[in-house]
Amino acid sequence: MSSLQAFFHTDWQAMTRADVTGLIMAVVLTLLMVALYIWVFKPSNRDNFEQYRDFVNEDEKREVDHGQTK
Repeated sequence: MSSLQAFFHTDWQAMTRADVTGLIMAVVLTLLMVALYIWVFKPSNRDNFEQYRDFVNEDEKREVDHGQTK
């Protein structure tokens, strides 16, 4: 076995329930992040997000919590 194969070798029999749960959660969260990036950067969704482009720079007064204005 080469050193690279030895480095990445996984002893599946020695994994505990917590190890398996952590592995599954890491894979699921990675897939969700990839799906989110695809959805956000998809060209057909550009119009949906275009309205929020300059929301920080707008000078109009907005209602915030408890009836206060900013």
